Amino acid sequence: MSFEHYIYLTVFLLWLLTTVQGVSSFKRGLRFYQYVKRKVAEAKDLRTSSGEFKYMPKAVIILPCCGVDEKLEQTVAALARQNYDNYEIVFTFESATDPAHSAVTQWTKDWEKPRFRLVVAGMAENRGQKIHNLLAALEHIAEDREVLIFLDSDAIPHENWLGHLVAPLEDDAVGAATGYRWYVAIGGLAAGMRCAWNAATVSLLADEKLNFVWGGSTAIRRDRFDSLKIAERWDRALSDDYQVTRTVREAGLKIRFVPQALIASSDRTSLRGFLSFARRQVIITKICGFDIWRAGLIICLNFLTGSSAVAVLFFFGLFGWFGTTTSMYLALAGWLVVLVLITGMAALRQLGLRMVLKPPILTWRDALWDIGGTLTFAGSLHLNLVLSSIKTRRFFWRNTEYEMISPDETRILRRLEPE
Repeated sequence: MSFEHYIYLTVFLLWLLTTVQGVSSFKRGLRFYQYVKRKVAEAKDLRTSSGEFKYMPKAVIILPCCGVDEKLEQTVAALARQNYDNYEIVFTFESATDPAHSAVTQWTKDWEKPRFRLVVAGMAENRGQKIHNLLAALEHIAEDREVLIFLDSDAIPHENWLGHLVAPLEDDAVGAATGYRWYVAIGGLAAGMRCAWNAATVSLLADEKLNFVWGGSTAIRRDRFDSLKIAERWDRALSDDYQVTRTVREAGLKIRFVPQALIASSDRTSLRGFLSFARRQVIITKICGFDIWRAGLIICLNFLTGSSAVAVLFFFGLFGWFGTTTSMYLALAGWLVVLVLITGMAALRQLGLRMVLKPPILTWRDALWDIGGTLTFAGSLHLNLVLSSIKTRRFFWRNTEYEMISPDETRILRRLEPE
């Protein structure tokens, strides 16, 4: 076989691998769309004829706070409007001098319902401050609370969020129910890039073999939380959601994604802020979910080499090297197949999202950044983030520098004064 044939064979095999990946991505998008459609249709069975949720065990929402986030006041206000009979809220802080402590005190001063309390956790020494705050909150929960709900301070839940999130826990096979974040694409370049980068993860949640718990919108029965000894798994950890994910999976239980618990996030960000956040997430994934980190690296490399191979074949044909312009047309046709598959995946994801996040929450910008970003820069961006995470276990989070020794051990290196 001639050198020319070897080149064509190599290019073909690389294109084939990329196409297989494209088919897999399209199937994932289709699965997400079908899952959301099914769950939306099933939602009517969760309520009585009067509109109340049928399954409403006594619940407690734990909200860890650190500083006054841009949307914190809206989050706190939304917690008072949940369509749920019996729930309480525990706000937890590093210290009473945290500006969020006085802000929450002010915002809740006229509340009559639901019942709530503020807990000061103190400064963490050998674990993430968020986990430290969560563990402190757990010590102040009333004994009659049957379900624990964890919410992030920048997540603004709609009025039926709590009922939908708790509903799957009626099934004993479900270890935890989870929502997820959707970063809306309003706010300039950085917000659009964040939307496109985050979008790919959303599609994974419909597959119970690949999904995971997101600590910003999670529900778990209290007896299960205790029997699985999740608090012990948190003791020296940094990532609350990865620890819950690992523990639930090891117990042979399911993680149930709740589309109605998807929460749109529109807080402002800068390009520097987004890249710092994304890199931190990738480092945490490397330490706590190495298989996912490795799969992301392989997928990005596959897409990059496949696209490069097709580009080589195109230019060979364009300049008449190793054959005729037929090479150029074959390259264009082959790459078109891959682009159609990837576009289809992103389009199906957008159709699924729009069943639960209605306009004006989602706009044409979300579709543009999701589909356009998937076709252009999202893969390269993620590859760069993955490569930058290879040799480090350190990052800053909320003015604290951490080093993740393992999923179960965290070292606090230094603290900076809040800006």
